[in-house]
Amino acid sequence: MKRALVTGGCGFLGSWIVKKLRARDVEVRVLAAPGEKQDNLEGVTCEVIEGDVRDPVGCQRAVEGVDTVFHAAAIYDAWAPDPTRMYDVNLRGTFHVLEASRRAGVERVIYTASIVSLGRPELGQVGDERTAFESWDLDFPYARSKYFSRELAESFAAWGLDVRVVCPGIVLGPNDIRPTPSGELIRASLKVPGPAVAFAGGASYVDVRDAAEVHVLAALRGKRGERYVATAHNLSNTQLAQAIERGTDRNRKVRTLPVAAARAIVRGFEVQSRLTSEPPLLARTFFEFTLKPAYFTSEKAKRELGATFRPIDESVRDAVRWFREHGMI
Repeated sequence: MKRALVTGGCGFLGSWIVKKLRARDVEVRVLAAPGEKQDNLEGVTCEVIEGDVRDPVGCQRAVEGVDTVFHAAAIYDAWAPDPTRMYDVNLRGTFHVLEASRRAGVERVIYTASIVSLGRPELGQVGDERTAFESWDLDFPYARSKYFSRELAESFAAWGLDVRVVCPGIVLGPNDIRPTPSGELIRASLKVPGPAVAFAGGASYVDVRDAAEVHVLAALRGKRGERYVATAHNLSNTQLAQAIERGTDRNRKVRTLPVAAARAIVRGFEVQSRLTSEPPLLARTFFEFTLKPAYFTSEKAKRELGATFRPIDESVRDAVRWFREHGMI
């Protein structure tokens, strides 16, 4: 791997993929959305071009002369009253990037999926790369768009393009410039007065730097058509709240709310959001999704790629410090 394209390379995960590649002396081109902030690439030597993944001509121009493509560009929103653009970018954008890569003879493509594209394992079980998507009862556009786009990427692999899929857990850490719904979990907790609160359920979390490293390892050691889960910490929602308390040095007692009470509060958040057009502190679809614990193992990535992961407290503390340094808390 000598020259790589990273779509979404100005974003949270994408910018860390760029940095991991540059640490290995790989030449990097970044495809940034028109007008997108490039602060995350400050001090990083790379080529940045503007373009829209939904534009096939722009995608063809972006892949010229590279041997590896990291397709990390996507819309990641937990609250989407109108998900049209999310589906458009996550599906049509993925098709155009993969088709341009196929036509240009790119050697390998690393596609960023998500554990939500795999669905949630049965209660009491831990999921892996083979876990089947089952969240059809929830109108969760992000999860559905990532499921369909992952299936699309794997169809290209079946037809001969070397596509390798990475499924990160919920990503936390520094440089969450937007911030993403993952970062908002931390920021929202800091906005709530009184005791810290949580509710039943749980999810799987990973440091953004470790998830980026798994992408690079998948390019170096992975195999065509294979999925690699990149996650590290299976935490109940109460355990996550406790980790956030430790990360902020507040250590408030965490109160676990009954599901009915938590659901009523979340519905109130959404009513407020409809009035203000601002995202809710916690989106109802994300709340409902995590009521059923979605725990995963990354043993395959450890075994086949040599992946390693840092403690959750380090991820949270670094995220909080970055938010504070940038006036976001």
